[in-house]
Amino acid sequence: MTGSLKKVECDPSCGFMVRSHDEQEIYKIVREHAFKSHNMKVSDKDLKEKITNA
Repeated sequence: MTGSLKKVECDPSCGFMVRSHDEQEIYKIVREHAFKSHNMKVSDKDLKEKITNA
């Protein structure tokens, strides 16, 4: 375990959510989701703002 449990949730209409103790893992998974599902690229700054405690 590398830290407290964190999460990122997509728009409620999408329903995507990821939870992990590893922020780098969250970054990777959210970037893949954003690109594949929404054709978007997400910056580190944007991701950092969206990560909350789970």
